[in-house]
Amino acid sequence: MHGGHRRGFQAGVTDRLTSKWTTTDETVNMSLLRHLRAMRARSRDFARNNEYGRKFFSLVRTHVVGPVGFTLKVDCRRPDGTVDKADSQLIGAAYRRWGRRGNFDVTGRLSETQFDALALIMVARDGEALVRVVEGRDRGPHRIQLQLLPGHLLDEDHNRDLANGHRIRMGVEFDAFMKPVAYHLRVMDGSADMHGTASQRYQRVDASEIFHLFIPEEIDQWRGVPWAYVALRDAKHLDQFDEAALVAANVGAAKMGFFQQKDPEAGPPMQVDGEEGDGYASDRGDFVSSAEPGTFDIIPDGYELKEYDPTYPNEVYDPFTRNVLRRLSTGLLVANHSLTGDLTQVNFSSIRAGTLDERDMWKTIQGWYAEIKAEIFERWLGRALIHDAELKRLPFTKFDKFNAPVFFGRRWDWVDPSSDAAADRESVALGVRSRAQIIRESGRDPDEVWAELQVEAGMGMAQPHAGGGGSSGGSAPAETTD
Repeated sequence: MHGGHRRGFQAGVTDRLTSKWTTTDETVNMSLLRHLRAMRARSRDFARNNEYGRKFFSLVRTHVVGPVGFTLKVDCRRPDGTVDKADSQLIGAAYRRWGRRGNFDVTGRLSETQFDALALIMVARDGEALVRVVEGRDRGPHRIQLQLLPGHLLDEDHNRDLANGHRIRMGVEFDAFMKPVAYHLRVMDGSADMHGTASQRYQRVDASEIFHLFIPEEIDQWRGVPWAYVALRDAKHLDQFDEAALVAANVGAAKMGFFQQKDPEAGPPMQVDGEEGDGYASDRGDFVSSAEPGTFDIIPDGYELKEYDPTYPNEVYDPFTRNVLRRLSTGLLVANHSLTGDLTQVNFSSIRAGTLDERDMWKTIQGWYAEIKAEIFERWLGRALIHDAELKRLPFTKFDKFNAPVFFGRRWDWVDPSSDAAADRESVALGVRSRAQIIRESGRDPDEVWAELQVEAGMGMAQPHAGGGGSSGGSAPAETTD
Protein backbone atom coordinates (compact mmCIF):
# COMPACT_ATOMS: atom_id res chain seq x y z
CA MET A 1 0.00 0.00 0.00
CA HIS A 2 2.74 2.38 0.93
CA GLY A 3 4.65 1.77 -2.30
CA GLY A 4 1.50 2.14 -4.40
CA HIS A 5 0.70 5.37 -2.59
CA ARG A 6 4.11 6.79 -3.43
CA ARG A 7 3.77 5.80 -7.07
CA GLY A 8 0.46 7.72 -7.34
CA PHE A 9 -0.07 11.39 -8.10
CA GLN A 10 1.49 13.30 -5.21
CA ALA A 11 -0.58 16.40 -6.01
CA GLY A 12 -3.69 14.48 -4.93
CA VAL A 13 -2.35 13.41 -1.55
CA THR A 14 -3.72 15.18 1.53
CA ASP A 15 -1.33 15.12 4.49
CA ARG A 16 -0.20 17.50 7.19
CA LEU A 17 1.64 19.63 4.63
CA THR A 18 -1.31 19.91 2.23
CA SER A 19 -4.25 19.88 4.63
CA LYS A 20 -5.08 23.53 3.84
CA TRP A 21 -4.77 23.05 0.08
CA THR A 22 -8.19 23.03 -1.56
CA THR A 23 -9.65 19.77 -2.82
CA THR A 24 -12.85 21.34 -4.14
CA ASP A 25 -13.21 20.84 -7.88
CA GLU A 26 -14.78 24.21 -8.78
CA THR A 27 -15.49 25.39 -12.32
CA VAL A 28 -14.81 28.93 -13.45
CA ASN A 29 -18.56 29.62 -13.58
CA MET A 30 -19.01 28.58 -9.94
CA SER A 31 -16.19 30.94 -8.98
CA LEU A 32 -17.66 33.75 -11.06
CA LEU A 33 -21.06 33.36 -9.38
CA ARG A 34 -19.50 33.90 -5.97
CA HIS A 35 -16.60 36.23 -6.65
CA LEU A 36 -17.01 38.22 -9.90
CA ARG A 37 -18.53 41.32 -8.30
CA ALA A 38 -15.82 41.53 -5.63
CA MET A 39 -13.04 40.85 -8.15
CA ARG A 40 -14.35 43.55 -10.47
CA ALA A 41 -14.52 46.09 -7.63
CA ARG A 42 -10.97 45.28 -6.52
CA SER A 43 -9.67 45.39 -10.08
CA ARG A 44 -11.22 48.83 -10.54
CA ASP A 45 -9.58 49.97 -7.31
CA PHE A 46 -6.28 48.54 -8.60
CA ALA A 47 -6.65 50.65 -11.76
CA ARG A 48 -7.60 53.86 -9.95
CA ASN A 49 -5.49 53.86 -6.80
CA ASN A 50 -2.41 51.73 -7.44
CA GLU A 51 0.62 52.98 -9.36
CA TYR A 52 1.36 49.57 -10.86
CA GLY A 53 -2.29 49.10 -11.77
CA ARG A 54 -2.31 52.38 -13.64
CA LYS A 55 0.87 51.32 -15.42
CA PHE A 56 -0.49 47.88 -16.38
CA PHE A 57 -3.68 49.23 -17.94
CA SER A 58 -1.71 51.88 -19.79
CA LEU A 59 0.40 49.03 -21.20
CA VAL A 60 -2.79 47.38 -22.46
CA ARG A 61 -3.84 50.55 -24.24
CA THR A 62 -0.38 51.31 -25.60
CA HIS A 63 0.62 47.85 -26.80
CA VAL A 64 -2.69 46.43 -28.04
CA VAL A 65 -4.17 49.52 -29.72
CA GLY A 66 -1.25 51.95 -29.91
CA PRO A 67 -1.25 55.61 -30.90
CA VAL A 68 -2.93 55.16 -34.31
CA GLY A 69 -5.05 52.06 -33.74
CA PHE A 70 -5.44 48.97 -35.89
CA THR A 71 -4.50 49.11 -39.57
CA LEU A 72 -7.11 47.96 -42.08
CA LYS A 73 -6.23 46.35 -45.39
CA VAL A 74 -9.22 45.50 -47.60
CA ASP A 75 -8.24 42.62 -49.86
CA CYS A 76 -10.97 42.33 -52.52
CA ARG A 77 -10.24 39.61 -55.07
CA ARG A 78 -11.52 38.99 -58.57
CA PRO A 79 -12.71 35.51 -59.59
CA ASP A 80 -9.23 34.77 -61.01
CA GLY A 81 -7.63 35.56 -57.63
CA THR A 82 -6.03 38.90 -58.54
CA VAL A 83 -6.44 41.93 -56.30
CA ASP A 84 -9.13 44.43 -57.22
CA LYS A 85 -7.33 47.56 -56.05
CA ALA A 86 -10.08 49.98 -57.03
CA ASP A 87 -12.78 48.25 -54.97
CA SER A 88 -10.37 47.64 -52.08
CA GLN A 89 -9.42 51.31 -51.88
CA LEU A 90 -13.03 52.45 -52.23
CA ILE A 91 -14.25 50.29 -49.35
CA GLY A 92 -11.23 51.07 -47.20
CA ALA A 93 -11.78 54.82 -47.62
CA ALA A 94 -15.48 54.47 -46.71
CA TYR A 95 -14.63 52.51 -43.56
CA ARG A 96 -12.09 55.13 -42.49
CA ARG A 97 -14.77 57.80 -42.90
CA TRP A 98 -17.04 55.79 -40.63
CA GLY A 99 -14.24 55.49 -38.06
CA ARG A 100 -14.05 59.23 -37.54
CA ARG A 101 -15.19 60.89 -34.36
CA GLY A 102 -18.87 61.73 -34.63
CA ASN A 103 -19.67 58.79 -36.91
CA PHE A 104 -18.38 55.73 -35.07
CA ASP A 105 -20.08 55.61 -31.67
CA VAL A 106 -23.49 56.74 -30.39
CA THR A 107 -22.05 59.44 -28.12
CA GLY A 108 -20.29 61.20 -30.99
CA ARG A 109 -17.22 61.62 -28.77
CA LEU A 110 -15.08 58.62 -29.74
CA SER A 111 -13.22 57.81 -32.90
CA GLU A 112 -12.54 54.19 -33.81
CA THR A 113 -9.08 54.28 -32.18
CA GLN A 114 -10.39 55.90 -28.99
CA PHE A 115 -13.28 53.43 -28.87
CA ASP A 116 -10.93 50.44 -29.25
CA ALA A 117 -8.60 51.74 -26.53
CA LEU A 118 -11.45 52.26 -24.07
CA ALA A 119 -12.99 48.88 -24.89
CA LEU A 120 -9.70 47.04 -24.32
CA ILE A 121 -9.09 48.80 -21.01
CA MET A 122 -12.60 47.88 -19.83
CA VAL A 123 -12.08 44.25 -20.84
CA ALA A 124 -8.74 44.13 -19.02
CA ARG A 125 -10.05 45.90 -15.90
CA ASP A 126 -13.53 44.35 -15.59
CA GLY A 127 -12.90 41.14 -17.49
CA GLU A 128 -15.49 42.03 -20.10
CA ALA A 129 -17.32 44.76 -21.99
CA LEU A 130 -20.36 44.88 -24.26
CA VAL A 131 -20.49 46.48 -27.71
CA ARG A 132 -24.01 47.08 -28.95
CA VAL A 133 -24.76 47.67 -32.64
CA VAL A 134 -27.34 50.48 -32.98
CA GLU A 135 -28.98 51.06 -36.37
CA GLY A 136 -31.39 53.75 -37.54
CA ARG A 137 -31.85 56.90 -39.57
CA ASP A 138 -30.26 59.04 -36.88
CA ARG A 139 -27.18 56.81 -36.54
CA GLY A 140 -24.77 58.67 -38.79
CA PRO A 141 -24.18 58.69 -42.55
CA HIS A 142 -24.15 54.88 -42.73
CA ARG A 143 -27.06 54.55 -40.29
CA ILE A 144 -25.06 52.31 -37.97
CA GLN A 145 -23.07 53.15 -34.84
CA LEU A 146 -21.61 51.33 -31.86
CA GLN A 147 -22.41 51.69 -28.16
CA LEU A 148 -19.86 50.64 -25.54
CA LEU A 149 -21.46 49.27 -22.36
CA PRO A 150 -19.90 48.12 -19.05
CA GLY A 151 -20.18 44.51 -18.00
CA HIS A 152 -21.88 45.35 -14.69
CA LEU A 153 -25.12 45.99 -16.61
CA LEU A 154 -25.40 42.20 -16.62
CA ASP A 155 -26.73 41.19 -13.20
CA GLU A 156 -24.68 38.39 -11.63
CA ASP A 157 -27.72 37.39 -9.56
CA HIS A 158 -30.10 37.11 -12.53
CA ASN A 159 -30.27 33.32 -13.00
CA ARG A 160 -33.37 31.49 -14.26
CA ASP A 161 -34.40 28.38 -16.19
CA LEU A 162 -36.90 29.29 -18.93
CA ALA A 163 -39.84 27.24 -20.22
CA ASN A 164 -38.43 27.07 -23.77
CA GLY A 165 -35.33 25.22 -22.59
CA HIS A 166 -33.16 28.33 -22.45
CA ARG A 167 -31.38 29.31 -19.29
CA ILE A 168 -30.27 32.71 -17.96
CA ARG A 169 -26.91 32.66 -16.24
CA MET A 170 -25.53 35.85 -14.72
CA GLY A 171 -27.68 37.94 -17.06
CA VAL A 172 -26.82 36.04 -20.26
CA GLU A 173 -29.48 33.85 -21.91
CA PHE A 174 -28.18 30.62 -23.47
CA ASP A 175 -29.82 27.93 -25.58
CA ALA A 176 -29.45 24.19 -24.99
CA PHE A 177 -25.98 24.23 -26.60
CA MET A 178 -24.83 27.15 -24.40
CA LYS A 179 -24.86 29.56 -27.32
CA PRO A 180 -25.74 33.12 -26.20
CA VAL A 181 -29.11 34.12 -27.64
CA ALA A 182 -29.86 37.28 -25.63
CA TYR A 183 -28.48 39.63 -23.00
CA HIS A 184 -30.64 40.90 -20.13
CA LEU A 185 -29.31 44.39 -19.38
CA ARG A 186 -30.19 46.32 -16.26
CA VAL A 187 -32.47 49.29 -16.95
CA MET A 188 -30.60 52.28 -15.48
CA ASP A 189 -33.39 54.85 -15.48
CA GLY A 190 -34.00 57.88 -13.29
CA SER A 191 -31.02 58.68 -11.07
CA ALA A 192 -29.68 55.11 -11.00
CA ASP A 193 -26.54 56.19 -12.86
CA MET A 194 -25.82 58.75 -10.12
CA HIS A 195 -26.31 56.48 -7.12
CA GLY A 196 -25.31 53.14 -8.63
CA THR A 197 -28.63 51.64 -7.64
CA ALA A 198 -28.93 48.04 -8.83
CA SER A 199 -32.08 47.90 -10.93
CA GLN A 200 -34.17 44.73 -10.86
CA ARG A 201 -35.74 45.54 -14.24
CA TYR A 202 -34.10 44.18 -17.37
CA GLN A 203 -34.14 44.88 -21.08
CA ARG A 204 -33.76 41.77 -23.22
CA VAL A 205 -31.43 42.50 -26.13
CA ASP A 206 -31.01 39.90 -28.86
CA ALA A 207 -27.51 38.48 -29.17
CA SER A 208 -27.36 39.66 -32.80
CA GLU A 209 -27.05 43.23 -31.46
CA ILE A 210 -24.33 42.51 -28.89
CA PHE A 211 -20.64 41.68 -29.05
CA HIS A 212 -19.72 40.30 -25.63
CA LEU A 213 -16.01 41.01 -25.34
CA PHE A 214 -14.08 38.69 -23.05
CA ILE A 215 -11.37 36.07 -23.39
CA PRO A 216 -12.70 32.70 -22.13
CA GLU A 217 -10.50 30.50 -19.99
CA GLU A 218 -12.80 27.45 -19.84
CA ILE A 219 -15.45 25.76 -21.96
CA ASP A 220 -18.93 27.35 -21.82
CA GLN A 221 -17.71 30.23 -19.65
CA TRP A 222 -20.55 32.68 -18.92
CA ARG A 223 -18.71 35.89 -18.10
CA GLY A 224 -15.22 37.35 -18.25
CA VAL A 225 -12.59 37.43 -15.51
CA PRO A 226 -10.54 40.60 -14.75
CA TRP A 227 -7.09 40.11 -16.22
CA ALA A 228 -5.31 41.09 -12.98
CA TYR A 229 -7.18 38.56 -10.82
CA VAL A 230 -4.07 36.56 -9.91
CA ALA A 231 -2.04 39.65 -9.00
CA LEU A 232 -4.64 41.61 -7.01
CA ARG A 233 -3.74 40.17 -3.59
CA ASP A 234 -0.02 40.78 -4.05
CA ALA A 235 -0.73 44.30 -5.31
CA LYS A 236 -2.84 45.10 -2.23
CA HIS A 237 -0.29 43.64 0.19
CA LEU A 238 2.54 45.55 -1.47
CA ASP A 239 0.51 48.75 -1.35
CA GLN A 240 -0.09 48.33 2.40
CA PHE A 241 3.57 47.39 2.96
CA ASP A 242 4.78 50.46 1.07
CA GLU A 243 2.43 52.73 3.00
CA ALA A 244 3.68 51.39 6.34
CA ALA A 245 7.31 51.71 5.18
CA LEU A 246 6.79 55.31 4.05
CA VAL A 247 5.20 56.23 7.37
CA ALA A 248 8.06 54.57 9.25
CA ALA A 249 10.63 56.42 7.11
CA ASN A 250 8.87 59.71 7.76
CA VAL A 251 8.81 59.06 11.50
CA GLY A 252 12.47 58.05 11.42
CA ALA A 253 13.40 61.25 9.60
CA ALA A 254 11.65 63.27 12.34
CA LYS A 255 13.96 61.73 15.02
CA MET A 256 11.41 62.02 17.81
CA GLY A 257 12.23 61.62 21.50
CA PHE A 258 10.54 61.37 24.86
CA PHE A 259 11.34 62.86 28.28
CA GLN A 260 11.56 60.13 30.89
CA GLN A 261 11.41 60.91 34.63
CA LYS A 262 14.54 59.45 36.26
CA ASP A 263 14.03 61.00 39.74
CA PRO A 264 10.81 59.70 41.30
CA GLU A 265 10.66 62.75 43.57
CA ALA A 266 10.90 65.24 40.72
CA GLY A 267 7.62 66.87 39.85
CA PRO A 268 6.62 68.59 36.63
CA PRO A 269 8.83 71.59 35.78
CA MET A 270 7.42 74.84 37.07
CA GLN A 271 6.04 77.44 34.77
CA VAL A 272 7.93 80.45 33.56
CA ASP A 273 7.48 83.62 35.56
CA GLY A 274 4.64 85.73 34.23
CA GLU A 275 2.89 82.83 32.48
CA GLU A 276 -0.72 82.22 33.33
CA GLY A 277 -1.81 78.75 34.36
CA ASP A 278 -1.98 76.31 37.21
CA GLY A 279 1.65 76.63 38.23
CA TYR A 280 3.04 73.90 36.00
CA ALA A 281 4.89 74.19 32.75
CA SER A 282 2.94 74.54 29.54
CA ASP A 283 4.20 74.12 25.98
CA ARG A 284 6.37 77.16 26.59
CA GLY A 285 7.97 75.73 29.76
CA ASP A 286 11.17 73.79 30.29
CA PHE A 287 10.18 70.81 28.12
CA VAL A 288 11.71 71.08 24.65
CA SER A 289 8.80 70.69 22.21
CA SER A 290 10.52 71.72 18.99
CA ALA A 291 14.01 71.76 17.51
CA GLU A 292 15.70 74.38 15.37
CA PRO A 293 19.18 74.25 13.77
CA GLY A 294 21.93 75.68 15.99
CA THR A 295 19.87 75.90 19.18
CA PHE A 296 20.44 74.20 22.53
CA ASP A 297 17.96 73.76 25.35
CA ILE A 298 18.09 72.60 28.95
CA ILE A 299 16.40 69.39 30.03
CA PRO A 300 14.37 69.89 33.24
CA ASP A 301 15.84 68.61 36.49
CA GLY A 302 14.92 65.02 37.24
CA TYR A 303 14.32 64.08 33.57
CA GLU A 304 16.36 62.51 30.81
CA LEU A 305 15.81 62.34 27.03
CA LYS A 306 14.98 58.98 25.45
CA GLU A 307 15.38 59.06 21.71
CA TYR A 308 12.91 57.30 19.40
CA ASP A 309 14.92 56.36 16.34
CA PRO A 310 13.18 53.72 14.18
CA THR A 311 15.53 52.07 11.69
CA TYR A 312 12.83 50.68 9.37
CA PRO A 313 12.75 50.46 6.38
CA ASN A 314 16.08 48.69 6.52
CA GLU A 315 18.21 46.69 4.11
CA VAL A 316 15.52 44.03 3.54
CA TYR A 317 13.08 46.51 2.01
CA ASP A 318 14.45 46.48 -1.56
CA PRO A 319 14.85 42.67 -1.89
CA PHE A 320 11.37 42.04 -0.51
CA THR A 321 9.75 44.69 -2.71
CA ARG A 322 11.52 43.41 -5.83
CA ASN A 323 10.41 39.86 -5.10
CA VAL A 324 6.78 40.94 -4.75
CA LEU A 325 7.01 42.99 -7.95
CA ARG A 326 8.37 39.96 -9.82
CA ARG A 327 5.36 37.98 -8.62
CA LEU A 328 3.10 40.87 -9.59
CA SER A 329 4.48 41.19 -13.12
CA THR A 330 4.32 37.41 -13.60
CA GLY A 331 0.67 37.38 -12.58
CA LEU A 332 -0.05 40.26 -14.98
CA LEU A 333 1.84 38.44 -17.80
CA VAL A 334 4.14 41.39 -18.50
CA ALA A 335 7.89 41.81 -18.25
CA ASN A 336 9.08 43.12 -14.89
CA HIS A 337 10.98 46.02 -16.41
CA SER A 338 7.89 47.07 -18.40
CA LEU A 339 5.75 47.24 -15.26
CA THR A 340 8.27 48.79 -12.88
CA GLY A 341 10.65 50.69 -15.17
CA ASP A 342 13.49 49.13 -13.12
CA LEU A 343 16.44 48.39 -15.41
CA THR A 344 19.09 48.01 -12.69
CA GLN A 345 19.19 44.21 -12.80
CA VAL A 346 18.72 43.50 -16.51
CA ASN A 347 21.17 43.02 -19.36
CA PHE A 348 20.71 43.02 -23.12
CA SER A 349 19.90 39.30 -23.37
CA SER A 350 17.40 39.24 -20.51
CA ILE A 351 15.58 42.41 -21.55
CA ARG A 352 15.33 41.14 -25.12
CA ALA A 353 13.98 37.73 -24.08
CA GLY A 354 11.46 39.29 -21.68
CA THR A 355 10.36 41.90 -24.20
CA LEU A 356 9.84 39.38 -27.01
CA ASP A 357 7.82 37.08 -24.75
CA GLU A 358 5.62 39.97 -23.65
CA ARG A 359 5.09 41.16 -27.22
CA ASP A 360 3.88 37.71 -28.23
CA MET A 361 1.23 38.04 -25.53
CA TRP A 362 0.16 41.47 -26.88
CA LYS A 363 0.01 40.00 -30.41
CA THR A 364 -2.27 37.23 -29.16
CA ILE A 365 -4.67 39.78 -27.71
CA GLN A 366 -4.48 41.81 -30.92
CA GLY A 367 -5.41 38.71 -32.93
CA TRP A 368 -8.44 38.08 -30.70
CA TYR A 369 -9.64 41.68 -31.00
CA ALA A 370 -8.96 41.78 -34.75
CA GLU A 371 -11.47 38.95 -35.18
CA ILE A 372 -14.06 41.03 -33.31
CA LYS A 373 -13.30 44.01 -35.56
CA ALA A 374 -13.75 41.84 -38.65
CA GLU A 375 -17.24 40.87 -37.45
CA ILE A 376 -18.07 44.53 -36.82
CA PHE A 377 -16.77 45.36 -40.30
CA GLU A 378 -19.20 42.83 -41.77
CA ARG A 379 -22.13 44.47 -39.95
CA TRP A 380 -21.02 47.90 -41.11
CA LEU A 381 -20.51 46.81 -44.73
CA GLY A 382 -24.10 45.60 -45.02
CA ARG A 383 -25.35 49.10 -44.17
CA ALA A 384 -22.62 51.03 -46.00
CA LEU A 385 -23.28 49.35 -49.36
CA ILE A 386 -26.82 50.72 -49.14
CA HIS A 387 -26.32 54.17 -47.62
CA ASP A 388 -22.78 55.34 -48.45
CA ALA A 389 -22.76 57.68 -51.45
CA GLU A 390 -19.49 56.25 -52.78
CA LEU A 391 -20.39 52.57 -52.31
CA LYS A 392 -23.91 52.58 -53.75
CA ARG A 393 -22.62 51.79 -57.22
CA LEU A 394 -21.10 48.50 -55.98
CA PRO A 395 -23.41 45.50 -56.44
CA PHE A 396 -24.67 44.07 -53.15
CA THR A 397 -24.62 40.62 -54.76
CA LYS A 398 -20.80 40.72 -54.48
CA PHE A 399 -20.92 41.21 -50.72
CA ASP A 400 -18.58 38.27 -50.09
CA LYS A 401 -15.99 39.82 -52.39
CA PHE A 402 -16.13 43.16 -50.56
CA ASN A 403 -16.18 41.59 -47.11
CA ALA A 404 -12.43 41.02 -47.07
CA PRO A 405 -10.97 43.01 -44.18
CA VAL A 406 -7.58 42.27 -42.68
CA PHE A 407 -6.93 44.09 -39.39
CA PHE A 408 -3.47 44.01 -37.91
CA GLY A 409 -2.18 45.76 -34.81
CA ARG A 410 0.76 47.94 -34.11
CA ARG A 411 4.31 46.62 -34.02
CA TRP A 412 7.42 47.72 -32.16
CA ASP A 413 11.02 48.69 -32.80
CA TRP A 414 13.43 45.99 -31.75
CA VAL A 415 16.01 46.19 -29.01
CA ASP A 416 18.75 46.00 -31.68
CA PRO A 417 17.12 47.34 -34.89
CA SER A 418 20.28 47.28 -37.01
CA SER A 419 20.82 43.55 -36.41
CA ASP A 420 17.16 42.78 -37.14
CA ALA A 421 17.24 44.84 -40.33
CA ALA A 422 20.29 42.90 -41.47
CA ALA A 423 18.47 39.63 -40.69
CA ASP A 424 15.45 40.80 -42.71
CA ARG A 425 17.67 41.60 -45.71
CA GLU A 426 19.26 38.19 -45.50
CA SER A 427 15.85 36.47 -45.28
CA VAL A 428 14.62 38.30 -48.39
CA ALA A 429 17.84 37.49 -50.25
CA LEU A 430 17.44 33.79 -49.36
CA GLY A 431 13.79 33.82 -50.41
CA VAL A 432 12.45 32.62 -47.04
CA ARG A 433 10.49 35.81 -46.32
CA SER A 434 8.78 38.40 -48.48
CA ARG A 435 9.02 42.15 -48.19
CA ALA A 436 5.24 42.23 -47.73
CA GLN A 437 5.54 40.00 -44.67
CA ILE A 438 8.22 42.24 -43.16
CA ILE A 439 6.11 45.33 -43.77
CA ARG A 440 3.02 43.73 -42.21
CA GLU A 441 5.03 42.75 -39.15
CA SER A 442 5.97 46.41 -38.76
CA GLY A 443 2.26 47.28 -38.53
CA ARG A 444 1.80 48.88 -41.95
CA ASP A 445 -0.01 48.00 -45.18
CA PRO A 446 2.49 46.87 -47.86
CA ASP A 447 0.50 48.57 -50.64
CA GLU A 448 0.73 51.91 -48.84
CA VAL A 449 4.48 51.54 -48.32
CA TRP A 450 5.07 50.66 -51.98
CA ALA A 451 2.91 53.57 -53.10
CA GLU A 452 5.06 55.91 -51.02
CA LEU A 453 8.21 54.38 -52.51
CA GLN A 454 6.89 54.97 -56.01
CA VAL A 455 6.23 58.62 -55.15
CA GLU A 456 9.79 58.92 -53.85
CA ALA A 457 11.10 57.27 -57.04
CA GLY A 458 9.24 59.87 -59.08
CA MET A 459 11.05 62.55 -57.09
CA GLY A 460 14.41 61.04 -58.03
CA MET A 461 15.19 59.48 -54.66
CA ALA A 462 17.29 56.30 -54.57
CA GLN A 463 15.27 53.17 -53.97
CA PRO A 464 16.13 50.53 -51.33
CA HIS A 465 17.73 47.23 -52.26
CA ALA A 466 16.45 44.08 -50.52
CA GLY A 467 19.55 41.98 -51.10
CA GLY A 468 22.31 41.37 -48.59
CA GLY A 469 24.27 44.50 -49.39
CA GLY A 470 25.49 46.04 -52.60
CA SER A 471 23.72 48.57 -54.80
CA SER A 472 20.89 50.67 -53.52
CA GLY A 473 19.16 50.36 -56.84
CA GLY A 474 15.97 48.45 -57.53
CA SER A 475 12.39 49.54 -57.44
CA ALA A 476 9.25 48.91 -55.45
CA PRO A 477 6.74 46.46 -56.94
CA ALA A 478 4.21 48.17 -59.18
CA GLU A 479 1.43 46.03 -57.74
CA THR A 480 1.04 43.00 -55.54
CA THR A 481 -1.25 40.07 -55.05
CA ASP A 482 0.22 39.25 -51.65
